[in-house]
Amino acid sequence: MKRFLLATFAAAVLSAAAAPAAFAGDIGNDIRDIQRDKARLRNDYRFLQEERRELRGAEAREQSALRHGNWWQFWRAERQERHEARDVRGAERQIAIDRARLGRDRADLRHDIYRY
Repeated sequence: MKRFLLATFAAAVLSAAAAPAAFAGDIGNDIRDIQRDKARLRNDYRFLQEERRELRGAEAREQSALRHGNWWQFWRAERQERHEARDVRGAERQIAIDRARLGRDRADLRHDIYRY
């Protein structure tokens, strides 16, 4: 009976010692996820700036063609402007998705730290 109690006690100690290590691993994963999400957001903001720059250029070409009465160029510039506006909306949507993911990862980190 003494051996059984000793083995049970040893198993309990090992499992209690392993739990903080598992939580520490979760915390490390959450920190890496947050860093990755921040990098993704910076990249998305840079991409959005580039797309907005292209949209402004397309709008300027459209206005120039309209001012000079070049209807064919106006039609092409309008199509290009619509395309760039769609890209801008897509980039803004991706930023919103990445911000939500970052918020979830931060909440997971807080939860894991609280559990630790």
